[in-house]
Amino acid sequence: MAVKINYEGCILCAGCAAVCPKSALELVGTRIEHYPEKCINCGICVRACPANVISLVKETKKTKTKRKK
Repeated sequence: MAVKINYEGCILCAGCAAVCPKSALELVGTRIEHYPEKCINCGICVRACPANVISLVKETKKTKTKRKK
């Protein structure tokens, strides 16, 4: 699984970053940054998002490659 964020719907509350046990999400300026190399895909951020713009999706070859970097 991999975290997917709909950035257009994000309300920048940073609730996801506050609950992430691995600091894989961070509010940087006017955008939430996701660091897939830190992410353990636990889904805590999904449940914490009041705007429901974060989801766990099936990992693709592209996201697996990005995670390894």
